[in-house]
Amino acid sequence: MKNKVWQDSVYYRQDISEMLPALSNKEVWIGMNIGNYDNGGHKASLNISIHPEEENKPKNTWLLPLFNTNNVMEMAGQQYATMFNTEKGLEVTFDVPEGFKNFKLRYITTGHGGWENGDEFVPKKNIILVDEKEVFAFTPWRTDCGSYRLSNPASGNFSDGLSSSDLSRSNWCPGTVTNPIYIDLGNLSPGKHTIQIKIPQGKPEGSSFSSWNVSGCLIGD
Repeated sequence: MKNKVWQDSVYYRQDISEMLPALSNKEVWIGMNIGNYDNGGHKASLNISIHPEEENKPKNTWLLPLFNTNNVMEMAGQQYATMFNTEKGLEVTFDVPEGFKNFKLRYITTGHGGWENGDEFVPKKNIILVDEKEVFAFTPWRTDCGSYRLSNPASGNFSDGLSSSDLSRSNWCPGTVTNPIYIDLGNLSPGKHTIQIKIPQGKPEGSSFSSWNVSGCLIGD
Protein backbone atom coordinates (compact mmCIF):
# COMPACT_ATOMS: atom_id res chain seq x y z
CA MET A 1 0.00 0.00 0.00
CA LYS A 2 1.57 3.25 -1.14
CA ASN A 3 1.61 6.66 0.50
CA LYS A 4 1.53 5.24 4.02
CA VAL A 5 3.92 6.18 6.82
CA TRP A 6 4.35 2.84 8.57
CA GLN A 7 5.30 2.72 12.22
CA ASP A 8 8.58 0.96 12.89
CA SER A 9 7.67 0.21 16.51
CA VAL A 10 4.53 -0.39 18.55
CA TYR A 11 4.42 0.54 22.22
CA TYR A 12 2.14 -0.89 24.89
CA ARG A 13 1.69 0.34 28.43
CA GLN A 14 -0.49 -1.37 30.99
CA ASP A 15 -1.09 -1.00 34.73
CA ILE A 16 -0.26 -4.28 36.51
CA SER A 17 -0.46 -3.03 40.10
CA GLU A 18 -2.97 -5.73 40.99
CA MET A 19 -0.30 -8.34 40.19
CA LEU A 20 1.89 -7.14 43.04
CA PRO A 21 1.29 -10.24 45.23
CA ALA A 22 2.61 -12.44 42.41
CA LEU A 23 5.65 -10.24 41.67
CA SER A 24 6.94 -8.94 44.98
CA ASN A 25 10.19 -10.53 46.21
CA LYS A 26 9.98 -13.34 43.66
CA GLU A 27 11.81 -14.49 40.56
CA VAL A 28 9.48 -14.04 37.59
CA TRP A 29 9.61 -15.58 34.12
CA ILE A 30 7.86 -13.74 31.31
CA GLY A 31 6.91 -15.65 28.15
CA MET A 32 6.16 -14.15 24.77
CA ASN A 33 5.21 -15.51 21.36
CA ILE A 34 4.88 -13.46 18.18
CA GLY A 35 2.96 -15.08 15.35
CA ASN A 36 2.52 -13.31 12.02
CA TYR A 37 3.83 -13.20 8.46
CA ASP A 38 6.86 -10.90 8.72
CA ASN A 39 10.02 -12.62 7.48
CA GLY A 40 12.22 -10.03 9.17
CA GLY A 41 11.30 -11.02 12.70
CA HIS A 42 10.92 -8.67 15.63
CA LYS A 43 12.85 -7.11 18.46
CA ALA A 44 10.99 -6.97 21.75
CA SER A 45 11.89 -5.24 24.99
CA LEU A 46 10.13 -4.94 28.32
CA ASN A 47 10.38 -2.49 31.19
CA ILE A 48 8.53 -2.70 34.49
CA SER A 49 8.21 0.64 36.25
CA ILE A 50 7.71 0.72 40.02
CA HIS A 51 6.16 3.85 41.51
CA PRO A 52 6.49 3.75 45.33
CA GLU A 53 3.54 5.23 47.16
CA GLU A 54 4.50 7.13 50.28
CA GLU A 55 1.06 7.33 51.87
CA ASN A 56 -1.17 4.58 50.50
CA LYS A 57 -0.07 1.08 51.38
CA PRO A 58 -0.95 -1.71 48.89
CA LYS A 59 -4.15 -3.58 49.64
CA ASN A 60 -3.76 -6.97 51.26
CA THR A 61 -5.07 -8.94 48.30
CA TRP A 62 -4.83 -12.62 47.46
CA LEU A 63 -4.07 -13.62 43.88
CA LEU A 64 -4.22 -17.01 42.18
CA PRO A 65 -3.47 -17.59 38.46
CA LEU A 66 -6.05 -20.12 37.26
CA PHE A 67 -5.41 -20.70 33.55
CA ASN A 68 -3.58 -19.36 30.50
CA THR A 69 -4.01 -21.12 27.14
CA ASN A 70 -1.70 -18.87 25.10
CA ASN A 71 0.86 -21.26 23.62
CA VAL A 72 3.95 -19.22 24.45
CA MET A 73 6.01 -22.42 24.06
CA GLU A 74 4.81 -23.10 20.51
CA MET A 75 8.36 -23.61 19.21
CA ALA A 76 8.82 -26.30 21.88
CA GLY A 77 5.69 -28.15 20.81
CA GLN A 78 2.94 -26.54 22.89
CA GLN A 79 -0.32 -26.92 20.97
CA TYR A 80 -3.01 -24.33 20.25
CA ALA A 81 -5.94 -24.10 22.66
CA THR A 82 -8.63 -26.12 20.88
CA MET A 83 -10.17 -27.73 23.97
CA PHE A 84 -13.31 -25.64 23.56
CA ASN A 85 -14.63 -28.05 20.93
CA THR A 86 -15.83 -30.27 23.80
CA GLU A 87 -18.88 -29.89 26.03
CA LYS A 88 -16.63 -29.57 29.08
CA GLY A 89 -14.57 -26.73 27.62
CA LEU A 90 -11.83 -25.63 29.97
CA GLU A 91 -12.24 -26.70 33.60
CA VAL A 92 -9.94 -25.89 36.53
CA THR A 93 -10.21 -26.84 40.21
CA PHE A 94 -8.80 -24.43 42.77
CA ASP A 95 -8.64 -23.87 46.54
CA VAL A 96 -9.79 -20.73 48.33
CA PRO A 97 -8.11 -19.92 51.66
CA GLU A 98 -9.85 -18.46 54.67
CA GLY A 99 -9.92 -14.75 55.37
CA PHE A 100 -10.72 -13.31 51.92
CA LYS A 101 -13.88 -12.03 50.27
CA ASN A 102 -15.18 -10.02 47.29
CA PHE A 103 -13.57 -12.27 44.71
CA LYS A 104 -13.27 -11.28 41.07
CA LEU A 105 -11.94 -12.97 37.96
CA ARG A 106 -9.46 -11.05 35.82
CA TYR A 107 -10.32 -12.48 32.40
CA ILE A 108 -8.76 -12.02 28.96
CA THR A 109 -10.06 -13.78 25.85
CA THR A 110 -9.22 -13.67 22.14
CA GLY A 111 -10.43 -15.92 19.31
CA HIS A 112 -8.09 -17.01 16.52
CA GLY A 113 -7.86 -19.04 13.36
CA GLY A 114 -10.13 -20.34 10.67
CA TRP A 115 -10.73 -18.69 7.33
CA GLU A 116 -13.68 -16.30 6.87
CA ASN A 117 -15.91 -18.53 9.00
CA GLY A 118 -13.31 -19.11 11.72
CA ASP A 119 -13.67 -17.97 15.31
CA GLU A 120 -11.28 -15.09 14.69
CA PHE A 121 -13.89 -13.45 12.46
CA VAL A 122 -17.17 -14.82 13.89
CA PRO A 123 -18.53 -13.56 17.26
CA LYS A 124 -18.72 -16.38 19.83
CA LYS A 125 -20.21 -16.22 23.31
CA ASN A 126 -17.91 -16.88 26.28
CA ILE A 127 -19.66 -18.48 29.24
CA ILE A 128 -18.03 -18.58 32.70
CA LEU A 129 -19.33 -21.04 35.29
CA VAL A 130 -18.27 -21.41 38.92
CA ASP A 131 -19.25 -24.64 40.65
CA GLU A 132 -21.42 -25.50 37.61
CA LYS A 133 -23.40 -22.26 37.91
CA GLU A 134 -23.21 -19.63 35.18
CA VAL A 135 -21.86 -16.39 36.62
CA PHE A 136 -21.16 -14.37 33.47
CA ALA A 137 -21.53 -14.53 29.70
CA PHE A 138 -20.59 -12.11 26.94
CA THR A 139 -19.54 -12.03 23.29
CA PRO A 140 -16.06 -10.50 22.95
CA TRP A 141 -15.63 -8.46 19.77
CA ARG A 142 -13.51 -5.56 18.46
CA THR A 143 -14.66 -3.24 15.66
CA ASP A 144 -11.87 -0.66 15.86
CA CYS A 145 -9.03 -2.63 14.24
CA GLY A 146 -8.73 -0.26 11.28
CA SER A 147 -7.51 2.41 13.71
CA TYR A 148 -4.17 0.59 13.94
CA ARG A 149 -3.46 0.01 10.24
CA LEU A 150 -0.19 1.98 10.29
CA SER A 151 1.16 -0.43 12.92
CA ASN A 152 0.71 -3.37 10.53
CA PRO A 153 2.97 -3.02 7.49
CA ALA A 154 3.09 -6.81 7.00
CA SER A 155 -0.70 -7.23 6.77
CA GLY A 156 -2.38 -8.70 3.71
CA ASN A 157 -4.19 -6.19 1.49
CA PHE A 158 -7.33 -6.67 -0.59
CA SER A 159 -8.46 -5.20 -3.92
CA ASP A 160 -11.36 -3.38 -2.26
CA GLY A 161 -8.97 -1.17 -0.26
CA LEU A 162 -9.23 -3.05 3.02
CA SER A 163 -6.23 -4.44 4.83
CA SER A 164 -6.47 -7.73 6.72
CA SER A 165 -5.56 -5.87 9.90
CA ASP A 166 -8.67 -3.66 9.43
CA LEU A 167 -11.09 -6.55 9.90
CA SER A 168 -13.11 -6.81 13.11
CA ARG A 169 -12.04 -9.69 15.31
CA SER A 170 -12.86 -11.72 18.40
CA ASN A 171 -11.65 -9.22 20.99
CA TRP A 172 -8.25 -8.35 19.53
CA CYS A 173 -6.73 -6.14 16.86
CA PRO A 174 -3.26 -6.44 15.30
CA GLY A 175 -1.03 -3.76 16.74
CA THR A 176 -2.86 -3.04 19.99
CA VAL A 177 -3.37 -4.48 23.45
CA THR A 178 -6.29 -6.62 24.65
CA ASN A 179 -7.45 -5.44 28.05
CA PRO A 180 -8.81 -7.71 30.77
CA ILE A 181 -12.36 -7.57 32.02
CA TYR A 182 -13.24 -8.06 35.67
CA ILE A 183 -16.03 -10.43 36.64
CA ASP A 184 -17.44 -10.16 40.16
CA LEU A 185 -17.78 -13.55 41.83
CA GLY A 186 -18.87 -12.35 45.27
CA ASN A 187 -17.80 -14.29 48.36
CA LEU A 188 -16.45 -17.78 47.80
CA SER A 189 -16.39 -20.13 50.76
CA PRO A 190 -13.00 -21.54 51.83
CA GLY A 191 -12.19 -24.86 50.19
CA LYS A 192 -12.32 -26.38 46.71
CA HIS A 193 -14.17 -24.84 43.77
CA THR A 194 -14.28 -25.36 40.01
CA ILE A 195 -14.37 -22.86 37.19
CA GLN A 196 -15.35 -23.62 33.60
CA ILE A 197 -14.96 -21.61 30.42
CA LYS A 198 -17.26 -22.65 27.58
CA ILE A 199 -17.00 -21.28 24.04
CA PRO A 200 -18.79 -22.78 21.00
CA GLN A 201 -15.57 -23.27 19.05
CA GLY A 202 -16.04 -23.66 15.31
CA LYS A 203 -15.03 -26.73 13.34
CA PRO A 204 -11.87 -26.80 11.19
CA GLU A 205 -12.22 -25.00 7.88
CA GLY A 206 -10.06 -26.55 5.18
CA SER A 207 -6.51 -26.69 6.49
CA SER A 208 -7.23 -24.06 9.16
CA PHE A 209 -8.71 -24.44 12.64
CA SER A 210 -10.03 -22.19 15.39
CA SER A 211 -8.55 -21.73 18.87
CA TRP A 212 -8.91 -19.41 21.85
CA ASN A 213 -6.35 -17.69 24.02
CA VAL A 214 -7.91 -17.19 27.45
CA SER A 215 -6.34 -16.32 30.76
CA GLY A 216 -7.89 -16.01 34.17
CA CYS A 217 -6.61 -14.83 37.53
CA LEU A 218 -8.62 -14.94 40.76
CA ILE A 219 -8.30 -11.91 43.04
CA GLY A 220 -9.69 -11.66 46.56
CA ASP A 221 -9.69 -8.90 49.16
